[in-house]
This record gives sequence, structure tokens and C-alpha cells, in this order.
Amino acid sequence: KAYAETLVESQGLVYVNGYDDPPILAGAGTIGIEIIDDVPDVDAVVVPVGGAGLIAGVSCAIKTLKPNTDVYGVEPEFAAS
Repeated sequence: KAYAETLVESQGLVYVNGYDDPPILAGAGTIGIEIIDDVPDVDAVVVPVGGAGLIAGVSCAIKTLKPNTDVYGVEPEFAAS
């Protein structure tokens, strides 16, 4: 991120954080909407966790549409995240 910030300053770019940028989270949320559309009686959803952007969007959509559905974040045992 530090290197990206130097590019923002030196080249006038825009930094978009993939973990907490609202449009990116909204995009991830569409996965949750599709899950509810495809499986309306879903009891639980399992979401891979790395930087947390995906699970943030998916869980927000799932919990908004079906608050009683469980959402679990998972990652491989030796993942670097």
C-alpha cells in the first residue's frame, strides 16, 4: 500500500482499496444476492476470507435479505492472510 500511495502522489492516480471501498463491497454483495435468488431457503453460506472485502459484501447482502442465515468465513489452514 505504501508503494501505491507514492504512485498516487507522483502520478496523480486514485487509490482504490479492495477491502473497504464501497463500490467494491457492493459488487461483492451481488454474490450474496445471487445466492439468495438461487437458493431462497439457504441456511448457511461459506465465504473464503483473505482481505475481508468479499465476505464484507456477501455477508452484508445475505444478512440484509435473510437475517437468520449464518455466514461463515473460512481460509486454508496455512494461508498467509
